[in-house]
Amino acid sequence: MKLAHWMYAGPAHIGTLRVASSFKNVHAIMHAPLGDDYFNVMRSMLERERNFTPATASIVDRHVLARGSRKRVVDHIIRKDKEEGPDLIILTPTCTSSILQEDLKNFVDRASIISDCNVIFADVDHYQVNEIQAADRTLEQVVRYYLEKSHTLDQFVTDAPSVNIIGILTLGFHNRHDCRELRRLLKDLDIRINQIIPEGGSVEDPKNLPKARFNLIPYREVGLMTAMYLNKEFGMPYVSTTPMGAVDMAECIRQINKSLETLAAPILSSKRVDYESYIDGQTRFVSQAAWFSRSIDCQNFTGKETVVFW
Repeated sequence: MKLAHWMYAGPAHIGTLRVASSFKNVHAIMHAPLGDDYFNVMRSMLERERNFTPATASIVDRHVLARGSRKRVVDHIIRKDKEEGPDLIILTPTCTSSILQEDLKNFVDRASIISDCNVIFADVDHYQVNEIQAADRTLEQVVRYYLEKSHTLDQFVTDAPSVNIIGILTLGFHNRHDCRELRRLLKDLDIRINQIIPEGGSVEDPKNLPKARFNLIPYREVGLMTAMYLNKEFGMPYVSTTPMGAVDMAECIRQINKSLETLAAPILSSKRVDYESYIDGQTRFVSQAAWFSRSIDCQNFTGKETVVFW
């Protein structure tokens, strides 16, 4: 049992749509019956962005069931390409429409020949994975697609310590607040942020990911598959310890330190950051965790039973 943004983790297509709507100028099309197209309502209720690309639905009705979906799906992709001019269109079925066992990949290949933008099919098993797993897989698929597609890939890493933050996306629980705090932390450690994906990023950003010295995955639920792919293809190390709480925050910083020392010892030797000193100072003099753990408020929980949903 898992909770995501005050709700139980949804079906797979919600994860795909979360990733698609996190990028700039990316349009998602759901191949779905009426009733499955509630993503826009949910997003507008929980987010407060003025500008975002809504997902649209290619409705499966009795006419589609009688004649097949290919013409409608292809026409929908081409129409959205002309109307919106997106950089990328992602087509995804839902759990319900997956029952039809249609060859949507073939529809995408056909539409790709006619449309001006890139079109991909969300390669997710809607029967086996949930929202979080699908988001992780979709993000990795988009990054892989654009890295393999790029013919001008710049693999020269930055001279100064740099990092990619992977996994900040829409409808995430406090993702934006966490990203703001991560920016402050990395600035304190004198580490430059190379890319933050997918939230607010462009699909052209993935080709710049290999320039960073390592990847930071603040949430293991989304972004870990992308980090593992970048590690395999480009040898980029990644830190996946969630920097939450005094203990894990210190462990995350130590792993960052280890990654930088391994890759950039000659560069850092002249201006090495004293991470242990930083951790000690933050824990003893900046963080309120030690004080709070000794406060009367925490004593009220002694001996009490708790239920943790995970």
